[in-house]
Order: sequence, then structure tokens, then C-alpha cells
Amino acid sequence: MTRKLANYLLLMRVDKPIGVLLLLWPTLTAFFLITKGSPDIKLIFIFIVGTFLMRSAGCVINDYFDKNFDGKVKRTKNRPLVTGVVSSTEALIIFFILISLSSTLLIWTNLQTFIAALFGLLVAIIYPLSKRFFSFPQLFLGIAFSWGVIMVSAAENHLLSIVSITCFFACFFWIQAYDTEYAMCDKEDDLSIGIGSSAIFLDKNVQLFIILFHLMSLSLWSLAGYLAEVSKIYYFAIFISLLFCFYQYYLIKDFDAKDCLLAFKNNNWVGLIIFIGSVSGT
Repeated sequence: MTRKLANYLLLMRVDKPIGVLLLLWPTLTAFFLITKGSPDIKLIFIFIVGTFLMRSAGCVINDYFDKNFDGKVKRTKNRPLVTGVVSSTEALIIFFILISLSSTLLIWTNLQTFIAALFGLLVAIIYPLSKRFFSFPQLFLGIAFSWGVIMVSAAENHLLSIVSITCFFACFFWIQAYDTEYAMCDKEDDLSIGIGSSAIFLDKNVQLFIILFHLMSLSLWSLAGYLAEVSKIYYFAIFISLLFCFYQYYLIKDFDAKDCLLAFKNNNWVGLIIFIGSVSGT
């Protein structure tokens, strides 16, 4: 029983918290920018728990759809559904349990947040399937992973605002940057399997576009800060994040898979620094 539970946790990627953090930092940043430094603490707690549950659910449904591909990719060949330590039926049960738990959190929000959550769930399910028919599936991931910002706006203000829309697109372009770095790790395997990724689509221009995505993201985070009337310390945080982005550019310059993975993980610092800036600057 203990071993079975451990396999379930591996399926949910509990051992790899980087995914939760990359979702959490922009969501928490949005809380402080949208409310100009006065977020509802109860909502922050709800969103932290919800982010963990939804990321876990996303990993489970992604592995369920990709179970026939993952065994052909070096990085994913030992995932629980590939090795058989977790069955497809068990994976679906876990997915629905996680979704149900996440849904109960919406009781403490409002109708707008509930409607936004339904759309976000739909996009999260479409993303793993999009690799089969769309050459740039990171666009779907960008929407799915940025959707927490929309939900923050719905929960705090019952509607969208220019600040929340700006935060959404800032997060969206950041995701294009870091998930393209992630896709670079699997480029050769993805080519052999025949599924799409931004790393394949952008090909020799991938490094240029990654830095452009980062610059667009940081520019939009700066604009969101300006609209939220933040102090100068926020812009200092943006500048420090820019240095990390250029460091990532250095890491991916030789297309080495291990360095590309390091670049991807380095984005945790980018998100954390911007979040700290939003707390200190509002």
C-alpha cells in the first residue's frame, strides 16, 4: 500500500515541485498587482492549495494521454503509467479525485471564478492532446498555465481589469520562454515520434525567440506594475529577473539537453524575484 501511494505521488509529480512553483509565482504576483497590495489572505490560501491540486491533475491527465509516447522518450520512459506501476484506470480515478478536491475550493469564491475555472480545466485537458495536431502546443499551455491570473481577477474583483489582462499576457509569454527551453530537452525524441513542440517549430531561431519571449514578458510585467502604481523596488526586481533570463540564454546556446533543463529550472528564480518585487513594491 505504501509503495502504491508512492507511485501515485510520482504520477502527480510531487517529487518535482518546480511545476507548482512556476504556476504559483505569477498567480501570487497577480494577487498583489491586481489589488495594489491588499489581497484577500483567504483567497491566497485557496489558490495555493488549488494550484497544487490542479498542477497534479494536469500531470496525471497529461501522462494518461501520453502513455504511448512517453516510453519512447528518454526523459519520460520511467513514468508510472509507462512502467505499469500505475494503471490507466487508477490514473483516471486519481485525476477525478484531484479535480473534485479542487472544485470544492470554489465554494469559498464566487460565480465568476467558478466559470473561469471550468474554462481553465477544458484548456488543461486539451493541451496534452494538442501535441498531436498542432505544431506549437505551447500556446495552449500558455493559456492553461496563465489562467490562474484570470481566476485571481474574478475572485478579487468579479471581473477583468487592464492590470489582470496585462499580467495574463506577461505570464503567457514567460511560459512560452520556459516551456520552449523544456521542449529543447526532448527535441530529437519528439521529432522521431512525430509530435509537435515550439522547439521543433522555431528550429534554428529557438534561442532568439526564447529571449524575445522573456523580454516581452518582463516588459508586460513592468507595464502591469506601472498600472498598479508600484514603487521603484518592483522595477529593480524586474531588472534582476532580466539578468537571470540572459543567463538562461547562455545556458541554451549549445542546445545541450542538460543545460536546457537547467535553464528551465532557473525560471523559478525569475518568478520568485518578480513575486517578491510585487509584495515589496505595492
